[in-house]
Amino acid sequence: MAETHCGTKEDVLRILEICREIEECMAGLYHYYAEIFSDTPDMSKLWEKTAREEENHANQFALAINLRRQGVVQAVNTDLFTAETILNKLKSIYATVKQTRPAIADALRSAIKIEEKLAAYHMSSLALFQDESYRKLFEAMMKNDQGHIVSLERAFKTVMEKPL
Repeated sequence: MAETHCGTKEDVLRILEICREIEECMAGLYHYYAEIFSDTPDMSKLWEKTAREEENHANQFALAINLRRQGVVQAVNTDLFTAETILNKLKSIYATVKQTRPAIADALRSAIKIEEKLAAYHMSSLALFQDESYRKLFEAMMKNDQGHIVSLERAFKTVMEKPL
């Protein structure tokens, strides 16, 4: 687990901003998948639903940014380098899939792996809040990541079971 980062206000704010950007990047990726797989309505709906949930996560990080400015967020359990590395990796994945359209099974498999890594990252980088209600809000977001994994795994199983 990363050490608690109590650095400058600007460092903690930047980490929270990067976390918001990570969620926005994932939403963009899922919206793209919804578009390119629009010929499969069930899959397109799943991608859109997941994209909207990622947008909600981005909004929660926007809230955390405002709370940090107000002193409610005390620290984060990650560092700037780790957050930037994850964001850059996601941007690279997004750019790659936009250049080379993946098969639905590959898109699902990749999304499951990404969601698993992001769920672990969220668990290790939980912001430290003065107010218990805000901590619970972010814990709910992390549980939602697990729901993404389950939904994507279910869709992957369905795709793999379909005859050619």
